[in-house]
Amino acid sequence: MGTKLEKLLILVFVCFITFASAQKQSIIGVVLDESQPLPGASIKIKGSSKSVVTDVDGKFTINDVKTGEQNLQISYIGYETKSLDIDAKSGEVTDLGTLKLTQKQKNIDEVVITSTLRNSEARALNLQKNAINISNVIASDGIGKLPDRNAAETVQRVQGVSIERDQGEGRFVSLRGLPPFWASTTINGNRLPTAEEETTSRATAFDFFPTELISYVHVNKSFTPDMESDGIGGGVNFITKTPPMKTEFKATLGSGYNAKSDKGVYNLGLLYGGRTKDKKFGYLFNFAHFIRNWSTDNFEARRSGDEGVFRLELRDYNGVRKTTGINTAFEYVLSPKTTFYLKGMYGTLSDDETHYKHRIRFDKFSSTNNTARVELQNIHNLLITELTSVSLGAVHNLNKGKIDWDLSYYDNKFKYGNIPDKQNNSYYVIKYTQSGVGINTNYIADHGNGPRAYWKADGGKLDYKDPDALFGFYSDPNFKMDASQMKFTDLELYKVFVEEKDKIVAAFNHEIYASDKLTLKYGFKYRDKERNARFSDIFYNWSNGTAPLLSDFSQYITTQPNGPKYLSEMNAHIGNTFGPVLSTSGMDQFWFQNQGNLKINPTDSESIEYNKALGRNFDVFEKHADAYGMGTYKVNDQITILGGIRLSNTYTKVKGYNVIDNTLVPVENTKKYLAVLPMLHIKYALNDKTNLRFAATRTFSRPNFGDLTPGGTYSEADNEFKGGNPNLNPTYSLNFDLMGEYYFSNVGILSGGVFYKSITDPIFQDSFIGSYNGINGVQFTAPNNGKSAWLGGIELGINRRFDFLPGFLQYFGTQLNATFMDSQMEKPSGREVKLPYQAKELYNIQLFFEKKGFNARLAYNYKGKYAVEYAEEDLNDSYYGKYSSLDFGGSYQFTKHLMLYVDVNNILNKPLIYHFGKDETRPEQVEYYGVRCNLGVKLNF
Repeated sequence: MGTKLEKLLILVFVCFITFASAQKQSIIGVVLDESQPLPGASIKIKGSSKSVVTDVDGKFTINDVKTGEQNLQISYIGYETKSLDIDAKSGEVTDLGTLKLTQKQKNIDEVVITSTLRNSEARALNLQKNAINISNVIASDGIGKLPDRNAAETVQRVQGVSIERDQGEGRFVSLRGLPPFWASTTINGNRLPTAEEETTSRATAFDFFPTELISYVHVNKSFTPDMESDGIGGGVNFITKTPPMKTEFKATLGSGYNAKSDKGVYNLGLLYGGRTKDKKFGYLFNFAHFIRNWSTDNFEARRSGDEGVFRLELRDYNGVRKTTGINTAFEYVLSPKTTFYLKGMYGTLSDDETHYKHRIRFDKFSSTNNTARVELQNIHNLLITELTSVSLGAVHNLNKGKIDWDLSYYDNKFKYGNIPDKQNNSYYVIKYTQSGVGINTNYIADHGNGPRAYWKADGGKLDYKDPDALFGFYSDPNFKMDASQMKFTDLELYKVFVEEKDKIVAAFNHEIYASDKLTLKYGFKYRDKERNARFSDIFYNWSNGTAPLLSDFSQYITTQPNGPKYLSEMNAHIGNTFGPVLSTSGMDQFWFQNQGNLKINPTDSESIEYNKALGRNFDVFEKHADAYGMGTYKVNDQITILGGIRLSNTYTKVKGYNVIDNTLVPVENTKKYLAVLPMLHIKYALNDKTNLRFAATRTFSRPNFGDLTPGGTYSEADNEFKGGNPNLNPTYSLNFDLMGEYYFSNVGILSGGVFYKSITDPIFQDSFIGSYNGINGVQFTAPNNGKSAWLGGIELGINRRFDFLPGFLQYFGTQLNATFMDSQMEKPSGREVKLPYQAKELYNIQLFFEKKGFNARLAYNYKGKYAVEYAEEDLNDSYYGKYSSLDFGGSYQFTKHLMLYVDVNNILNKPLIYHFGKDETRPEQVEYYGVRCNLGVKLNF
């Protein structure tokens, strides 16, 4: 290891010597409009093949320029081309400072109104147009035109992208119908560590990351060798804001209303940045704070195969979510060719959640008196996700190239807050049971597996689209849960702690301008990762005498918040049956006052000390060492070819636990593999407005952390062992993309393309019979590599203003995109199915209006259903149902410094549905979030 590091340091030293000794002339500058940098602007030297493109900060450098008079042509979609004569002097750097472009005028008599919306689209489309790979780009003020509050929601408008939601907010990002853990999600080019309550995958939950910190979003449908390529579906790169070229202060203050919770929403945003007079030192402070009261109504049907519903859960959630994001950035220009930077980021999401769960136990039905059991769970928890990062790096422009390097640290953790106390920070549950509840016998049948309630699809009466039938199982319509009949059952402390740290991420890139036609680039990346997961689920029973009733704690009893309005969207009245519940303070007091009356139930509890839950208690130590080389060759003004290869070496050590002869034994396993990833991109510019792109790439995805655990748990009652498989191979994909683009002069694009992925070694949950601790016939369940799979699809999109229409219609425009997909894979059992998470279709429809200072945008998003888990029969497959949403964003620019905005989310209030089988007649989960709105002002100085 030391020898490799020495060679790398020598190489860096040689490159710096090359940089220091170079003395040929260069041209540098920054391209702006009235206030913002213009990334993706094209700068060409007239009469020469030399051309460059500005970076995300609008900066450019042209190296190895001939001495004497030169003419620069600066062009940008939606802006007038600028011509500039300069005198390049021998051995000097010509600093042109800031170069301003102006928007195109429709005709000489028209007064042009500067539009931030159009500017943002112009910046995004120029970056997309000049990229060599297939990608989509969103700019920051374009993000602000829609009511998307976190990073995941930002990208749901891009063709081929969908998101998963939690309590109505975007969380995980999926590309082209592939699982979220098959997508690479990065910030400033570095993949983030993950930490989440239940997920043990490599997918990053982005609900903690507010959009106010984002400058650009790059959705990469195809990778180049200089990108981290562990994403079969592609990658989403969020670029945070950097110091502006001039002093800038922005403030956002808003308040709103959540109709379902009947409470407020509040947000605050601040940005302050600028540069010293000599422009050498730049600084930025960016802060966002978002508080929202929320409420969710949910019911879930628990089934055993197709044998009806044995338990129906009525879940009523209320909570307060707080998101805080801080982004700081500092930049120091040491010389015209060398810039150092320091970035820091902090993001946290805290969710104070109160949850009342009513469980109707049809499996406890008694035919003697036609009664069943009802269970009440009083739940309170504080979920906290927290990310911290810091990055130090520099960019060194050479006369024949460029060097950049970056050293970063990331720490992402999930934990529960101090509920019920600091020693037992848990998902905290107090349970009560009421027996003897009358049940309508027309809903109950027993086909040899115990009593069950049946949905309409099964020949019964339980139809979720008919609330009277759905909740008509109570034989007494006046039934109400009774505190004097609710008997304490048990108390549960469910504990999860996950922390993943990238202790160091070191990157080095060297770009060499071999000629006006050929650019070479190579680089290295190293990551040292550590992930710790701790889990326990402890149950307490009453130890002394008869267990108390809910009414015995009368001073802490309250009416269930929003209980009577439960599932009001369905015109249901089941909330009228809800009786008294414990308040959140009452839940805490129950623990404080009754600890002496409680004893642990080791049979039901799951933790390491009881030799259980071993598959969820493990540590991962992982090292990634990547190297790449690539070349970009301009055959002529029309054809550009990029070819190269990335080598990604992974070393993984996983430590866990196993049980041998009833003794807990630490176990560990190591795995090494080298991913060889060749890549080819061809870009053919038919003219200045039309691109044709082709990409052939190989990418991969590392196994999920939870699948790698070497430990597992044996259940004697089920004669089953559930564990991981640390010897899993990564999943590989050979990807082919063909895309055509036409860019309109007035800022817009028409695009269409096809894609195909050939996937090998996908990972499935496998089952087999074996022996464990001398016991034969044990059912083992563990992940395993399966056979091949494939995915193919078509993407279509248009972004167009209607300024070719007469009168009032010219102020309208639209953005439309659609993706159609199909796939196939074979399970280890031989059953052929579609890939999990693959919907057949994704749509985005936006209609916008823009005139002078007024902007309004209506956005519709649709995602078809897809399977999240496959059984051995279609009837038992679990599907994430089709989902559609309608959102509105509007603003009015009163003055140059003052804007009023309004956002409305989830206007249609469609339910999120999980269901068994391909249609919705057998729902597993139905959830409503309600309409949310926000009104505020933005100040910009």
